[in-house]
Amino acid sequence: MAVTFRDIFNRESQYPIFSRLCDFLPIGGILNLARTCRQYTGLYKYLIPVQWNVDKRLRRFVQDPIGLRSKMGELNVIISGSFAVQFFERVTWPSSDLDLYVKEGEESTALCAYLLRSEGYTLHSGTESGDLPYAMDHLVKVFKYTRLIPGGRPDEFTEIQVIATSDIPIHAILNDFYTTVVVNIITWNKAFSVYPLVTFIQKLGYMLQPSNDYLMTLVAKYAQRGWKIQATMGPRDPRHNHPLQQYRRIGDRYSWKLPLDISNVKWSKTPDAILEYAGFGLKCSRRSYDVLAMILKPKALQYTYTYSDTSWCRYLGERITQLKAFESRKSASNRRPPDFPQMVQDDALHQINLDKPCTGTYRDSKIPQWYEAWEKSYKTEREMQVPRKRMYNT
Repeated sequence: MAVTFRDIFNRESQYPIFSRLCDFLPIGGILNLARTCRQYTGLYKYLIPVQWNVDKRLRRFVQDPIGLRSKMGELNVIISGSFAVQFFERVTWPSSDLDLYVKEGEESTALCAYLLRSEGYTLHSGTESGDLPYAMDHLVKVFKYTRLIPGGRPDEFTEIQVIATSDIPIHAILNDFYTTVVVNIITWNKAFSVYPLVTFIQKLGYMLQPSNDYLMTLVAKYAQRGWKIQATMGPRDPRHNHPLQQYRRIGDRYSWKLPLDISNVKWSKTPDAILEYAGFGLKCSRRSYDVLAMILKPKALQYTYTYSDTSWCRYLGERITQLKAFESRKSASNRRPPDFPQMVQDDALHQINLDKPCTGTYRDSKIPQWYEAWEKSYKTEREMQVPRKRMYNT
């Protein structure tokens, strides 16, 4: 009886061969193979904990990956930069470092102390944002930590950079990164690639900052690694299901989201929706795409978000005001807020009312429901009435 490919590529009877072949399959090949027959339908889900094992990759830099991820959840730290690219691409670049993005202040201080105390790192240098090779407006300082590689040569070090941001880390990542190739993030429990189709299927990249001599050296490095990076899309480039859209959010259908194994990891108190509903916008200019992600922190919400479309703020203001008025109607008259008469007026329900103190609980749990309702209403209405902005240069 002739041996077929399905006989060889069988994880139950030929696991060593199966595993080795999967190591060399790019993500596009894995997805295509999963579509060929029923035997391979669940291939991608089966490979997630094996091929995208974040703890295994973190062991290059830390002795306790579980401990680091628990600390990431506690302090809302995000891994990005080349480590995240390697994680999604399933490759290792020996000279690369680990970039940890964290809000400046108590969070960054606690993270630095953890690396010194628990991982045996030594502070090598600290660089102010104004001294960086290119403008990163939302960074405060970069701390470089080094540690000798156990069992290695005296000149072999691992390097971790703690990048302190002026506000939530995703705000800095979205606004300051220079190309779509590196906009990938890893949290304590999930990993997101924001431009996966172009980055890991088409092996393309687009500029998110106007190029200069220093950025061109970074672009050349990724070109050597297999990416073709250009300023913007061309008029003939395929745009079906393309992640370069005018309005996006981190956890939308254009992103590649990977769940991570959280066994023994201490859970974060911050809901996943805070990051997944972080919105941003893209606008095509001559030399790059301009990214817009602004801070949204109303008093009715416990956490900070990013957004790019003011209609979302108006919609959010309406929902908060309506909910606040409804709850006030249910309360006794002597416990109603002083502005209750104005709140129940129809025109007050259509104003942005984000900065009034919340009379009840925080409304963060409503964000996913409200955002998806806004996408179906305001966004659809806008696209019908306003011509869509071109996302390429002629």
